[in-house]
Amino acid sequence: MKKKKLHFLNLIAVFSALFSMYACSVSTINHYYADKKMSFATDIDMSQGLEMMDGFMPDSLKQNSDFMNTDKYPKEWKSLYDLKKEEGKVTTNPDSIRLLKKIFFKGNFNQDKFSGFSVKTEALTKDEIASTGKLMGKDAAMMNNSAFDDWNGKTLTISTKKLQISQQEIQDIFKTGEQNSGEDKEQIESMLGMMQIDFKNKLIFDNKIKSVKGQHDWIKKIDDKTMEVSINLQEMMDKNHQFKNKDEMILIETE
Repeated sequence: MKKKKLHFLNLIAVFSALFSMYACSVSTINHYYADKKMSFATDIDMSQGLEMMDGFMPDSLKQNSDFMNTDKYPKEWKSLYDLKKEEGKVTTNPDSIRLLKKIFFKGNFNQDKFSGFSVKTEALTKDEIASTGKLMGKDAAMMNNSAFDDWNGKTLTISTKKLQISQQEIQDIFKTGEQNSGEDKEQIESMLGMMQIDFKNKLIFDNKIKSVKGQHDWIKKIDDKTMEVSINLQEMMDKNHQFKNKDEMILIETE
């Protein structure tokens, strides 16, 4: 019998389980090019959760132990096209093929001990970035926030409302199947109150930043080509969070 391969898009199940009760971090670099293209590279550090997860992960999230067979994760970068090809799930759509060949994935290991995974892309057009979200589904939401995609080659427009997320949206990401049992829902709701996840996005521009219009507590300028967005998941879900600065639109104009 052919051994089942680990599907990349099933990583969210492991990713979700590891986040519960443990401090984890998601670090993304968004690069903006003068020709209107964008790229992103995301590192997800699960090391703290991995050290303690076995005794605490709910049984409903252990249903497929194959998920944690981490020797299946490539240690070198592989395109999503190659990963799908290995799984026998190659699309025939030429546009999808071209895009899948521009997105890369690898597992991260510290002295052969699995610690997380990384995803990166080549420079993509705005339409390709949008299609990436469709291809990767809810997984993409953890890697590249759509708030950072409105780039015209000179100005990045950030709708800060997109930086916040509802508990229902988080629950949808954490679903282990198309329908959750009542027990699953209770476990997810319990997890939400204990999660400590830090998201950090560095926004790097080819050209120098000319001006920044608008202010928000989560967004700051680092240097003449770099902005940084730092958010904690609890703050993202808190509708009553008290902000000092909370402009709805941030416009970053480059030279």
